[in-house]
Amino acid sequence: MIIVGENLEALIRQHNIVIGSENSFDQTSICLTLDCNIIRIIPTDNSIVTYGNPIPKSWIQEEIIDTQSGVILEPHQSILACSYETINIPIGYFGMLQTKGSLARLFVSLHCSDSQIDPGFSGKITFEICNLSDMRIRILARQKVGSLFLLKSSTKHVNAYNGKYQNANKPTIQLP
Repeated sequence: MIIVGENLEALIRQHNIVIGSENSFDQTSICLTLDCNIIRIIPTDNSIVTYGNPIPKSWIQEEIIDTQSGVILEPHQSILACSYETINIPIGYFGMLQTKGSLARLFVSLHCSDSQIDPGFSGKITFEICNLSDMRIRILARQKVGSLFLLKSSTKHVNAYNGKYQNANKPTIQLP
């Protein structure tokens, strides 16, 4: 069951789900905006990255984008970014992230199928932003980019998330 309307608004307040933005409630979801921290992955050689192994540290470029000029995504480019808002998912609920429709219509995706936020997660949500288009696209910091839907789980007897991304305060990546 997706939580919407006054039930969503009350749940956000009751569990302090959103920190950092007072205008996050929009009837069916929590609006998420783009933070200033991004990570570009730029291979410096022809090495192969094996799934489960870290990306070479020399390939990772952390940046802070200017609030006025934002970040420009070149055609077919991908970056890691995160929500400006800190999110606290209560036990008994899951979050599902979706790209805002107006951004999706530019052929930009906020996630590469990693859209679930587990019960008990607390932190900024990492976005895997992909420009699937042939256009250069600019996204400004604090622009609405995502919708976080809350779903009630069938039981509250779920272990709280306590993985490596807990309490993230910037985009997360597996480092060596």
